[in-house]
Amino acid sequence: MKTQTNLILTIALLLALPLFCQDDQHSSEIDSSVPELSEYHEVIYPIWHTAYPEKNYKMLKEMIPQVNEGAEKIYSAQLPGILRDKQEEWDKGVEKLRSSVEKYNQAMAGTEEEEMLLAAEVLHSDFEMLVRIVRPVTKEVDEFHKVLYMIYHHYWPNKNMEEFGKAVDDLAMRADELVNCVLPKWASEKSEAFNEQSQKLNDAVKNLKKLKDSMADDTELGKAIEDVHDNYVVLEGLFD
Repeated sequence: MKTQTNLILTIALLLALPLFCQDDQHSSEIDSSVPELSEYHEVIYPIWHTAYPEKNYKMLKEMIPQVNEGAEKIYSAQLPGILRDKQEEWDKGVEKLRSSVEKYNQAMAGTEEEEMLLAAEVLHSDFEMLVRIVRPVTKEVDEFHKVLYMIYHHYWPNKNMEEFGKAVDDLAMRADELVNCVLPKWASEKSEAFNEQSQKLNDAVKNLKKLKDSMADDTELGKAIEDVHDNYVVLEGLFD
């Protein structure tokens, strides 16, 4: 009997493996981080916070190999699925970084100290712009987007109604959190527009949940999902 039970458990685990793999795949798909960009911070930090303010030109020159090596990794980095809408903006940012890296190399090959400092400043600025592109404006926006992404790109297209239903309930909770979140200082000038749009988004999510709970037909649900998605795009577009 024990042997039979073990066999059944083994078969069940084997059948579940594709599901585990799928969950792992989605986990990386909704992670908005870009490891190559995070690693490059370890290069930019000593340049900007030590060499630049101290006018340590020797150190700036010594950083050339690390600047180039880290930048090459960024050039070939792949954005996760959740950042697919940022691809065009990311590509433009990468080209700006490529240009600033080239100027950094040229400046450090010379003797003009002002040019060295300017090159370091531009490199830091272009790196920060790339970070801004992929970094969610707040944790609440990021959490909302993760759930919406799974609904929009997986659960609804694949008609996985069990996961769809749970995700819509989760989205409603995330939408409430979004309405009450506080923007960081760098984005505070957009607070009024953000508050207005987050309320519109919340209303759209509530409508979707109401339709889901009442078992509305696919046409109504599909329109409601698009309405939520469109309102989220407007919200995120406030910070482009």
